[in-house]
Amino acid sequence: MALQPASDVLPGLPFGSRIAHLDNNVQDMSQRLRFILPGLQECESLVPEDEFAHRSSMLTLNGMRLAACAGTAIRARSQETTEHTLIIPYVGQATIFARGSSLRAEAGTSAVYLAACDHSEEATVRSFMLINIDPLRLEAVAHAMLGLEEQSAALLDLDNCREIKLQVGRVSFEIVMRQLTTVLDQFLFEPDLLEFSGLDDCFYRQIAVMMQPKLFLEQFDVKPDRGFARRKLDHVCQHILSRLNQPLSLTSLEQVGRMSKRSLHYAFQDRFGVTPMQWVRQERLTLARSQLAIATRGTSITALALACGFTKPARFASYYQQQFGELPSVTLARAVNR
Repeated sequence: MALQPASDVLPGLPFGSRIAHLDNNVQDMSQRLRFILPGLQECESLVPEDEFAHRSSMLTLNGMRLAACAGTAIRARSQETTEHTLIIPYVGQATIFARGSSLRAEAGTSAVYLAACDHSEEATVRSFMLINIDPLRLEAVAHAMLGLEEQSAALLDLDNCREIKLQVGRVSFEIVMRQLTTVLDQFLFEPDLLEFSGLDDCFYRQIAVMMQPKLFLEQFDVKPDRGFARRKLDHVCQHILSRLNQPLSLTSLEQVGRMSKRSLHYAFQDRFGVTPMQWVRQERLTLARSQLAIATRGTSITALALACGFTKPARFASYYQQQFGELPSVTLARAVNR
């Protein structure tokens, strides 16, 4: 009977299976992993050489580096760098030694956050994701989500290495991250759309909640004063309308309005009956309709959709039909033939 290749026993990757690299020796794996772990110095396989295998997929998203990895058991050591890294396990486990503490990354139970420090680890067969985090940006995102001034006290304790719970109440952050990586997979071969998607902001928002979930569960139980919220909302709406053709994220809107996620959501629901991003989409569709109404022969619906802030033309057509009762091609044909 033929022996099963070592790579066949590896668990699946969190993302990027279609662009993954397979390494069959520790040296090649180490060289590749330095993309996201620049301080990596020593790696040792804990299985025989012919049983070693490591598969990985790596990308950069608006400055944020991510890696999806699956490999056989190893032991590794990294020197201190300036990197702050979140390790999210999906299969298997690893024990990480950092700053005198023993931290456990275990699928379904805990992730590990490493502040800039030297560390070592021992890992079983596993599948995991690595995310290099900009701590200043992460703090700024957390402050924006909570409606706080950026200059106020730090919220997330980003100077200390620690375990991060993957299950809080009925919320599984492992599932949340799986959903984000599923979206990420859809953009792998469209890097320009990936940069435009705002997915990095989604990752930062979820990581902020993972780091200090109680901050986000206990804040803002009282509805905001309507008059004050309305003035802030006016400012947010003006900001949106002047930038419909540009990427817009919840974090940027919270920063503009200096409103927490809950306050911003409540203000939009109270005035418009929709969420902030639904309102952005409605206004982009209105802009697109006005442009189609004066379009000339040769106008590209795809180009027009992109110019109005839509990254997926197929979705644009569906949203357009839902809002106006006809496809954009019908509106365009009417304008051209009038």
